[in-house]
Amino acid sequence: MSLLLNLANTFLYMVNTYIVVPTADDYSLSLGAPATVCGVIIGSMAVAQVFSSVYFSAWSNKSYFKPLIFSSIMLLLGNLLYALAYDLSSIAVLIIGRLLCGLDSARAVNRRYISDCVLLKLRMKASAGFVSASALGMACGPALAGLLQTKFKIYSLTFNKNTLPGWVMAVAWLIYLIWMWISFKEPVHDFEENHFPQDSGVVGQSEHGIVQSLLISESKDDEEDERDYDESEEASVKSHEPASSISSAYKLLTPSVKCHNNILLQLAQQLSCNISSSPLSYCSSSKCHCRKLPDQYL
Repeated sequence: MSLLLNLANTFLYMVNTYIVVPTADDYSLSLGAPATVCGVIIGSMAVAQVFSSVYFSAWSNKSYFKPLIFSSIMLLLGNLLYALAYDLSSIAVLIIGRLLCGLDSARAVNRRYISDCVLLKLRMKASAGFVSASALGMACGPALAGLLQTKFKIYSLTFNKNTLPGWVMAVAWLIYLIWMWISFKEPVHDFEENHFPQDSGVVGQSEHGIVQSLLISESKDDEEDERDYDESEEASVKSHEPASSISSAYKLLTPSVKCHNNILLQLAQQLSCNISSSPLSYCSSSKCHCRKLPDQYL
């Protein structure tokens, strides 16, 4: 269930990212901003995620439950700001809401949970599930926005195609928050810390029993072996400790990892450019002065 909750978090976050794509340009125009501001609205969430991945990764060293709860609460508030920006007639509130959603992205926690808490024989399936949940969220976001083509008011709150994505995602995060609070189980975090001392104790006892039956010359060799083992053990423990700075973390990356990260960066950049520009090509607002496609393509 805890793994399912992490995959659900990934799915909801990707839906939250891309649900605004079809209406971002119209929302900008309704608030008096140029249609091209839709690129800022869509991309601000991804830019803020760069910073959130740092402190959420550090937080996941101590807990998985707390950062996921905190992320869900702040995503709920961010979507409320996104929805309320229409009635407040403020493009600043709109962008702040999107930035708040990006600053509370828990995707780093989701990846960390899979790498640390899922059994090795199931890790490949869990990783495939993470990618599938992300892709499904990217597809369902714009599709869901296409279904929210209605308009009504409750008191002074406006519900239309621009604000409904924010309201719907706020409700979705509220439901997820309740589900998370009831079902998530915090895994044990001191496994690696306890693992090495237990092994070293067993090895020490066995070697101590053997040394008693060996000659003095052989015992010296065993002591040297023990010293080498302890040094390698300490190095292994240090390699599992979190990096103390960005530069030290970068030094831990191998050339292969850097190459794969660069490929992911290029793919994400191309995808974001295409998605951010798509609302401008199909903008049908009478106030929009952007270049439209010929009628036969509409």
